[in-house]
Amino acid sequence: MHSTMKTLSFGLDQVNVSFLQGPSSPLVITPRWNDSLEFITKWLELNRSWVEDQMLAYGAVFVRGFQIDNAPDFERAVNALQPDLCDAYRGTSPRSLKEGCKYAFSAADVPVNYPIAQHLEMSFLRSPPRQLYFGCMKASSKPGGETALCDFRKVYRDLSPELREKLATKKIKYTRKHAKVGERFTYDVGAMLGWPQLFGTSDKKEVERITKEENAPPVQWVGENQ
Repeated sequence: MHSTMKTLSFGLDQVNVSFLQGPSSPLVITPRWNDSLEFITKWLELNRSWVEDQMLAYGAVFVRGFQIDNAPDFERAVNALQPDLCDAYRGTSPRSLKEGCKYAFSAADVPVNYPIAQHLEMSFLRSPPRQLYFGCMKASSKPGGETALCDFRKVYRDLSPELREKLATKKIKYTRKHAKVGERFTYDVGAMLGWPQLFGTSDKKEVERITKEENAPPVQWVGENQ
């Protein structure tokens, strides 16, 4: 297998590239001849700069039709494109690590009909993620569950100059509240996530250390279910 892989070409002409819905929509990469996991991982590695340029230009790039059949396959392909992945999650949705993975998590451990508004992933962090990667191994058998994409660069351009100036000068203050045990029967996805699950520890001193290390606002412990 190794000798065969060495003789393969991994240029841009080895895949099909199209638009999802039109010239201003995300790009879609599909197999031209080789749909194997080995091919796409090597192709992503060797064409990393080009793919990242397209992500910046079009907002998103879809990779479809290749033999990426499970979460470990997905993680392997993504890791070929981005070797500097991070597994620290400080968002509000309850998530679980996929079996056999270090970086691939469920998108949200909630029913598919739960509303999750469009948002900028962990924008409250001083250094939010530069890129996000989503993988769909199995289409939902029920209505809902889609991951909607939004180009927030366009959203920002559509804001009035007055509002943009107000956001730039006055800034935004985020206040989050997490109980020790998350709620179950609620439409507030953030309330489902308890702080021990969020930080991976039930030690308050360790939580304070983590937030300080991440240059986050200081933690305040309030109430009985703190």
